[in-house]
Amino acid sequence: MSSQWKIKFFIILSLTFFSIYILIPSIFDFQKRIKGTVASTQAEWFSRLFVSAPINLGLDLRGGLYLEMDVDLHEALKNRFDLLLMELENQFKEKGIEAIVETPDIVDVAKVFLPLTKESEFENIITDYFDDVLDTPENRPSQVIGDQKVIFLKITHEYARHVREMTVKQAEEAVRNRIDRYGVAEAAIQRQGDNRLVVELPGIDDPDRVIDIIRRTGLLEFKMVDDSIERADLIKIVSETREAQKIGEGYAKEMVEKINQALADRIPKDAEVLFELERDPISKQVVNATPLLVKKRAEVTGDMLRNSQVGVADNEPYVSLSFNKIGANNFGQVTKANVGKRMAIVLDGNISTAPVIQSPILNGEAQITLGYGSYQSLLKEAEDLTLLLREGALPASLTIATKTVIGPSLGRDSIRQGLHSLLIASLVIAVFMIFYYRWSGILANVALLFNIIFIFAILSFFRASLTLPGIAGIVLTMGMAVDANIIIFERMREEKRLGKAAKSIVESGYAHAMSAIVDSNLTTLISGIVLFQFGTGPIKGFATTLIIGIVTTMYTAIVVTRVGYDFFVYKKHIKSVSI
Repeated sequence: MSSQWKIKFFIILSLTFFSIYILIPSIFDFQKRIKGTVASTQAEWFSRLFVSAPINLGLDLRGGLYLEMDVDLHEALKNRFDLLLMELENQFKEKGIEAIVETPDIVDVAKVFLPLTKESEFENIITDYFDDVLDTPENRPSQVIGDQKVIFLKITHEYARHVREMTVKQAEEAVRNRIDRYGVAEAAIQRQGDNRLVVELPGIDDPDRVIDIIRRTGLLEFKMVDDSIERADLIKIVSETREAQKIGEGYAKEMVEKINQALADRIPKDAEVLFELERDPISKQVVNATPLLVKKRAEVTGDMLRNSQVGVADNEPYVSLSFNKIGANNFGQVTKANVGKRMAIVLDGNISTAPVIQSPILNGEAQITLGYGSYQSLLKEAEDLTLLLREGALPASLTIATKTVIGPSLGRDSIRQGLHSLLIASLVIAVFMIFYYRWSGILANVALLFNIIFIFAILSFFRASLTLPGIAGIVLTMGMAVDANIIIFERMREEKRLGKAAKSIVESGYAHAMSAIVDSNLTTLISGIVLFQFGTGPIKGFATTLIIGIVTTMYTAIVVTRVGYDFFVYKKHIKSVSI
């Protein structure tokens, strides 16, 4: 054998030993999973000896939670417009303009009631702060009411598109941060379409808690209570409205919106009805939801938080809040101006509590109490709430479109059946190759074994996930691997019929078959890349192993088998090729 082929032989040998070294943690992990035992943390010496971790198993193999959630882009645009209008009002106040900004009935349109003499100043404010956001009609004023002018503001299409795009990105990042803080390893989060997020959480043991952490918007608002309607009267009005409009009992977002729409003519325009929740101290389930009238405009929001953490007082956990400079200033001003009145603490559209402001709070700190219950349950609730507030509120609500919980027993069965299918496919292919191509078939089977080892090693090294469709991709790769050898072997048979020597048969077989092998694998590789780029879930799993398999197939079918032939031709000096 020439020195060139010796070098290739030692490269193959080195790659093989390195691949086996990488796969040792996965072999131990697979054995535990097949037997149904939980994989314990490896000993320290073991983790130091093997730098690689076990192969990531996909949701269908490991068990866990699969979620598809839709982002409410309509709500996100409305929230963003409300913030813009709040900023606009602040600019008016700084300029001494007594303008009234009316909260929009339509998501992206608002009215501004402006004194006639202040239109030029208004235009300057629009130019300075909102020129790239708000669209003002050329034919303003639209109408004149007494000594005031009504000007309509509308969000530009470009800004609305930007808000929607950023909302989905922020939602994806917020969900990812919450899952990371919860401690779920190997979670997969990706976008699907314009407003959908797909979340895969393998190996979790409390899916309901994780769903609650993911879904909760985490939107914290401090709103003043409106006392213009007695609470007893408000309860009666809401009850009558439910009966008249056939709105069922409950406090879900959709129900609250219907109630406020029905009460539009009976409550102040700048107020809305929300529900103050009362929970059972033991089960923490909501046992009562009492309507309360609050101002629509939030005085302070979670965006102004600097930090949130769990505190304990009198053996009762609570959530401590501290605001940034803007939030502390706003909080101080509103508490100073409303001593003796109630301020509602609103989380995700529901009132957590509504305490009376006893004195101005000027230090920018507040706290959320969690009612009564066992210490552990309150501590768990406080930790979850702190996590939500630290990571920031979701920019919009999430609605679960699809939820699938996969049990670990199904995962074990999937692993076992997947490995069985892989072994059966390997056995059938091996028998066929030996029966049809004799000693050359054995050489092809050896290359196939190298191929499988390399595929799993690459999966482990790059921390790619192995799924059931991924196993199907490996089985397909095995067929493609021997297909490349078959093209070579058939070409070698043709050369053998011409009576050529063994050396010429091998060289001609590989030389003339190379273009066909490269073309077929290249087109399949392109297909795999497209599937991986635009596919989701199972399709990505299939595409991953397919792409890896094509790369390893090209190497084993062309290099490994060629080294084997060269060994027998140059080292053993065989006269005939068994094919």
